[in-house]
Amino acid sequence: MIKSFPHFGIYVADLSLATRFYVEGLGFEAQEGGSTDAPGPLLEMPGATVRTQFVRHPEGLRMELWSVVDRPPAGAADPRPANLPGRAHLCFVVDDLEGVADRIAAFGGTRLDVTRSDLGYGDLMFCADPDGTRIELVQIKSGWPGYTEERRPDPTGPWPAKEE
Repeated sequence: MIKSFPHFGIYVADLSLATRFYVEGLGFEAQEGGSTDAPGPLLEMPGATVRTQFVRHPEGLRMELWSVVDRPPAGAADPRPANLPGRAHLCFVVDDLEGVADRIAAFGGTRLDVTRSDLGYGDLMFCADPDGTRIELVQIKSGWPGYTEERRPDPTGPWPAKEE
């Protein structure tokens, strides 16, 4: 069984831009980083030089931002369909949805205002980081089943239960 979840990784085209976006724009803390060719075989790119930068949110979430120095990105950034299997997004609970969305845009990301929704428990909107990774912003108005006051996600998920 899984023992822990120490981090997750996001491939980025420009490591410096992505680091600035998450650190200066969204308040993460830069941690260790570097450059190596060791993970090339792990990534099925033998001989590739991989640059990494770990960033940590003050509440403990850790991300590895990584890029491949000598190989261009394999495809285009978003937009991709929301129902594409394997498509991930980050979810952040915020106190000021408009303010955070503005910061995202100011640091190279994109506001996706057309996604703005009121789901009863809060106002939600998607934005995207500079590489197109979707970022869900949630400003809670009342009890959300996907979030407790202790700030631990509820495993039952974010959506209110359907009555059948």
